[in-house]
Amino acid sequence: MTLQEIAKRLDRTPTELFRMLDVLVQRGYLARESDSSYVLTLRLFELGQRHPLVDRLLDAAMPHMSELARQTGQSNHLCVHHDARLVVLARAEPPEPMSCLVRQGAHFPFLDDRASARVITAFQNGARAEQFQAELAGGKISAARRHQLTKRLTAIRTRGYEQGPSDTLSGVVDICFPIFDQFGVVASLNVVYLKQRDARVTPVAARKLLQQTTTAISRVLGWRGSTVDEK
Repeated sequence: MTLQEIAKRLDRTPTELFRMLDVLVQRGYLARESDSSYVLTLRLFELGQRHPLVDRLLDAAMPHMSELARQTGQSNHLCVHHDARLVVLARAEPPEPMSCLVRQGAHFPFLDDRASARVITAFQNGARAEQFQAELAGGKISAARRHQLTKRLTAIRTRGYEQGPSDTLSGVVDICFPIFDQFGVVASLNVVYLKQRDARVTPVAARKLLQQTTTAISRVLGWRGSTVDEK
């Protein structure tokens, strides 16, 4: 597009945009063609490939997830929101002969019967919070349903995590904390606590270890926020 075309599309004057475009050309984000039009270079692509989100998240999380599984004797898995789905990016298995596993690569509807979906939604802000809440409720939300959902999400955000009996498996307790980068919540980490005779740690101890783990992963990703102290 030419300067005049860009200005028209953005409802600005060419004078307002000329200096900005000139700087983007100097820094390699745009190139100017022989017909005076501007085109994108591969600069943004190169920057994106230096730190792809999924790779950064897995590189930061996997060592901590493996250690968490070893310490708790329980499995854990990492979930993200994608295209109105809850996707399991990674899992870590304990050395114990028995545990409850969620398959890596599994995906589920992003609904409020999943602890990970509730946690990811509870820490959203602004327009994204409204979008995620609508997905969580399965579409349009009535006033009563919105009030109920908001109350539940507010409670999760206040205490900093979600914990309770699994919505899908008997004998399992879901313990879930958010993971942040410098921009906000990017994932959740869930310990799938299987109630069995030989369990080495209590749910409370597992929760404390999970909180330490998600804080450590978030720090690696650039998060500088404060944690919610354990009650």
